[in-house]
Amino acid sequence: MRHLYHWLRRHAACLLLLASGALHAEPLQLCYDYGCAKQLEVEISEEARDWLAQLFAHPQDASTERSQIQRAVQALYWLSAQDSPLWHDKGGDRFDNDADGRMDCIDHSHNDSAFLQFLATQGWLHFHRVDPIVRRTRWLLTQHFASHITEQDTGQEWVVDSWFNSFGEPPVVVPLALWKEGFSP
Repeated sequence: MRHLYHWLRRHAACLLLLASGALHAEPLQLCYDYGCAKQLEVEISEEARDWLAQLFAHPQDASTERSQIQRAVQALYWLSAQDSPLWHDKGGDRFDNDADGRMDCIDHSHNDSAFLQFLATQGWLHFHRVDPIVRRTRWLLTQHFASHITEQDTGQEWVVDSWFNSFGEPPVVVPLALWKEGFSP
C-alpha cells in the first residue's frame, strides 16, 4: 500500500493532465454556411496548444483574460481556416453572397462557444466560465445569437461575438446587457 501511495504522489500531475484531457484534446466540431449547414472537424496541433497555453500562462485579472480570449478565438479561426473555406466569411451577413465558408450568427456562436469550451477544458480560463449561447430579439424577425461567458468573481456576464467582423479579426467582447440592447460596433 505504501508503494502505491508513493507512486500516486510521483505521478499525480500526469494523472490529472490525462483525466482533464489536457494532453490530448478531441477535435473541435465547427460549422459554417449559415445555420450550421456544413460541419467541420478541427484538430488543435501541439504547437497551437503550446502557444495558447503560453497566452494564458500568466493571468492577471478578468479584463486581461477577456483580451486573451479575443486573441485565442482569433487564432483558432485562423487555424481552422487552414483546411476549410472559413476565410471567405465577411462581417455580418450582407457581403457573404454565396461564398463557401460564409457564417451567420448561428455558425459564429456555435464556433465561438466550441473555442471557449476548448480553452476552459484545457484549464486556461481562470476568471470566467463558459455559459450557454444567448439570443437577443430586437424586432419580430430579427434574432441574433452569441457566445456567453460570466466573470466568476463578480457575476458580470459578457458575450464573445465574432459575427460582426470579417474573418481574421478578433471577436467583440462586450457586457451582455449592452449587447441585449442591440449593440453593434
